[in-house]
Amino acid sequence: MIFGIIAEYNPFHNGHFYHINKSKEITKTENCIVIMSGNFTQRGEPAVLNKQTRTKLALKNGASMVIELPVPFATGSADIFAYGAVNILENSNIIDFLCFGAETDNIDCMTYIADILTDEPKPFKNMLKTELSKGISYPSARYNAISAYIKNYRKDIVAPDLSFLKTPNNILALEYIKALKLHGSAIKPIIIQRKGSSFHQTEITSPIPSATAVRTAVKEFELLKTSETKELLKNKIKSALPENTWETFFKEITNYPKFENYLPALDYILRSKTKKELSEILDMTEGLENRILKHTVKKNTEELFQSMKTKRYTLTKIKHAVTHLLLDIKKSDIAIYMDKGLPYIRVLGFRKDKEALLKELTEKSKIPVITNIKSAEKKLSPTAVSLLNKEKFASDIYYMLTTKEINTEYTKPIVII
Repeated sequence: MIFGIIAEYNPFHNGHFYHINKSKEITKTENCIVIMSGNFTQRGEPAVLNKQTRTKLALKNGASMVIELPVPFATGSADIFAYGAVNILENSNIIDFLCFGAETDNIDCMTYIADILTDEPKPFKNMLKTELSKGISYPSARYNAISAYIKNYRKDIVAPDLSFLKTPNNILALEYIKALKLHGSAIKPIIIQRKGSSFHQTEITSPIPSATAVRTAVKEFELLKTSETKELLKNKIKSALPENTWETFFKEITNYPKFENYLPALDYILRSKTKKELSEILDMTEGLENRILKHTVKKNTEELFQSMKTKRYTLTKIKHAVTHLLLDIKKSDIAIYMDKGLPYIRVLGFRKDKEALLKELTEKSKIPVITNIKSAEKKLSPTAVSLLNKEKFASDIYYMLTTKEINTEYTKPIVII
């Protein structure tokens, strides 16, 4: 038996350690395969640690193998992120369970809502269209449409509390269930109820913090001047992480790329692309390209994003669009894979004592399994090579303003511990 986890580990903290071990307890297996985003994440930002380091920390803390979620999916909206990750799990042909975190443990309610979103009854579609015409964001419009549909068309049941649809982890959990349904998958979804701080918590207030709180603390640490204050915050960060991750974390975190580093590149791209070229970028919808063209790059990314934010354009959507602009990820890059599925499975790392899992994956996978890019390119289809090239470009951009490394997809080997 094998269970899958979809994660970013940005960075790996005590909550992730709990999630892996609770999943092992529930599924009664030690075999854990993680689908993890690469050097850019679903928040529309560069990861605080590179993907090889995050792979190593995951393997040291319970993961058996780590597989990469290709960058167009890793930086996509919740439905794209979930669809790509589930597609990999389904194509691996060896996964029995998908264990994901959520604030709620009501799997029946999640499944019920996922059914509506998968089948999209005509009344629901009409309600969603009406809500979107009000100029509000898609997540808000969908929430209102689902609430109205249940109230008006499903009076035969007791309407569930839909407030869970407003939190990011629950939204992703819902998309995982929906993606499993769209794939007709036999993989069983299992909710691991979150412990500790909420997703939006910005301060480390418990041993199980949010990843946002850890990232915020790291940024604050860099700005502090006095050694005494820095030491206090350093200890607080340390308390939020598994003990065996701290040394690696603190060494690597001092040289991670901040989004602000890419402002000159974004400025150049905005000035060099036409409105039509901007409209071809993933997440440039509903005329967002027109709004972006009105705003030259500001002094910092926060000022840039806030200047573009409206009721319709959420901060998340804007960050996705800007990241896709930076990485040159187009709508056409994702459309083919949403239709035909991902063309390969790329292994970032595995444990030596779980090498049998790699053999099983290689033998049973419905699509090619990559452990070495150099040899794989000769065997892959042109479509697969195109996707791999997107990954190479994203990694070059990631390192552009820090270590200045290039071709890291060739120089950084698979992680084995």
